[in-house]
Amino acid sequence: MARGDHIYVKRWHGLWDHHGIDCGDGTVIHYDRETWLDSPLISRTPMEKFLKGDDLSIRNYDAFEKSLDSLDGVVDAASLGFNRFMDKLRGLSAKDLDLSEDAVIARAESRLGEDRFQITFNNCEHFASWCKTGISNSEQITVIWRTALNNTAFLQYRVQGKLIDVFEFSLKNTLPRSRS
Repeated sequence: MARGDHIYVKRWHGLWDHHGIDCGDGTVIHYDRETWLDSPLISRTPMEKFLKGDDLSIRNYDAFEKSLDSLDGVVDAASLGFNRFMDKLRGLSAKDLDLSEDAVIARAESRLGEDRFQITFNNCEHFASWCKTGISNSEQITVIWRTALNNTAFLQYRVQGKLIDVFEFSLKNTLPRSRS
């Protein structure tokens, strides 16, 4: 483990991962909250608080960069495109980024106190990957979207619901209206 590493821990027996940036001084910058009722804020906390007894892992960016170079499928392309669009709205750019450990820490520190956590578009993994690469990305969210979109039962349910909505709208707008 080194200063500027994108680190993560598996929570609730691997149900989800929690991500942050190792500051190299025993602290981590990550989305944190005191209780489940509090809104998450990007904070610098002791490593022990980040770990909460869970095992520490380090994101392998060799594999991450290869996955960005060889997008497999519409879902990944859409996800990456949307994440870059969200970065642009935030005024962030992946062009000409300094990927040194100092730059990673500086990017993380620049967002301390931020309270814009949003599970699908700005979660702890989006934050840590942006700090490390300049690209917001959450593999956890991409997997959820890929699973949902590749599941034919899910698509059938969604299409069926939309068809019913269209049919009901058509009926409502084509049936003669009673005059009162």
